[in-house]
Formats: sequence, C-alpha cells, structure tokens
Amino acid sequence: MRAFVDTELWSFAKKRPVRRRFKSEEEFNLALEIHERVVEFFRDVFPSLHIYISHHQLIEIFHVMAFRGLRVPLHEALAIVERIMEDESIVKVPITADVIREALKESSETRIHVWDFLCFLPVRGFVDIAYSSDPLFRVIGERYGVEVANPVGRWIGPSEAAGSEYEYW
Repeated sequence: MRAFVDTELWSFAKKRPVRRRFKSEEEFNLALEIHERVVEFFRDVFPSLHIYISHHQLIEIFHVMAFRGLRVPLHEALAIVERIMEDESIVKVPITADVIREALKESSETRIHVWDFLCFLPVRGFVDIAYSSDPLFRVIGERYGVEVANPVGRWIGPSEAAGSEYEYW
C-alpha cells in the first residue's frame, strides 16, 4: 500500500517519554502507551508500506527531532534524515511553486497549519492512505479523498497538545 506517515508519528516512535516531563503519572503512562503503539506500527506495519515523503517533511522531521520537545542529539536527528534520504524504497517528492501556492490557499481556507499541507500535498496523488494521530489530517484526507488511519488509537490534536507534553515529547 502506498502511504504517507505524518511527522508526529516519526517523533512519537523515536522519542521515548521521560517521566519528569509530565505533570502526572497518568499523563506519562498515556504518553508511554502512545510511544509503544507507534513503535509497534513502525515495526509491524511500516515495512509493508510503500512510503512517499515530501522534501519539506524531511526538513520537518529533522526539526522536530532536534529542536522540539525532548530533543534528539543533532547528529542523531541528522542521521535519521540521512537514512530516509538514502532509503531507495522511500519515494522523496519535491515541492513545486504550485504546491506552495495550493498549501497557502488550503491553509488560509481551513486554518490548518501550512506545514501539514506542505508535507501532504506533494504526495497526495501517490498515496492511498495517510497515517496520523492528528485529527486535522482527517479533514485533509476528506478534502483529498485519502483514507486516514491512526495507529495511536487516540486522536491528539493541536488543542489537546498545546501546553501539554503530548506534542513531540
């Protein structure tokens, strides 16, 4: 199956939650459960997928790993992106000026971050399914006729993630 995997899932898989970053044991346990589910997704489902990724998303993965929430060392974040870039089974799709214009238009109409559109729009014509835990991707999937599946089992959106440790812990 041809698939898009949202940056958030890459982050959840790589960044194991650290107890001290959470207000309660309950929040930590939920974050740990999310991490474990996404690790299972990458172990059990990801290898059977034909992945498409935009050039923008490569940069976003590096940024999220190295500079957001619990940070991965720069050399490790760079190595992750380098492995993706070198992996011939992952199709890298460039961003054109037309895609940038469309992303800006879509973002202004939907109020969904332009970054989500810059990740998704370049690959939309190639993929059958998008994997994400962000409920805004359900809107994007519906707009573009792409199924959205959530390997986390819980939708974690901007309102829930804002001010919490759920987003890119």
